[in-house]
Amino acid sequence: MDFKEIQGKEVIDKGARLIGKVSDIEFDTNTWKITHICVDVNKNVVDDLGLKKPMIGNAKATIPIEIIDATSDRVLLKNESVEDLKKVMKIKS
Repeated sequence: MDFKEIQGKEVIDKGARLIGKVSDIEFDTNTWKITHICVDVNKNVVDDLGLKKPMIGNAKATIPIEIIDATSDRVLLKNESVEDLKKVMKIKS
């Protein structure tokens, strides 16, 4: 999949909660495989995910591609709960 195909797509968890939008990707330079998607986190879930609200812009987090269930017009995650998502995502500065 080309990054341009997923850039800006909404990221939705299994409970149909909007987590944010894809802003970037991270990849392993040894294997040239995508490892994470970077997400501009929706301001309505920042507190639920235990993130700090920045003064300007959106909170950012990375999500491993292993928890992506499907990609079409949106990116659907496999996580069963916000707690599951908090365990695997990393805060991006």
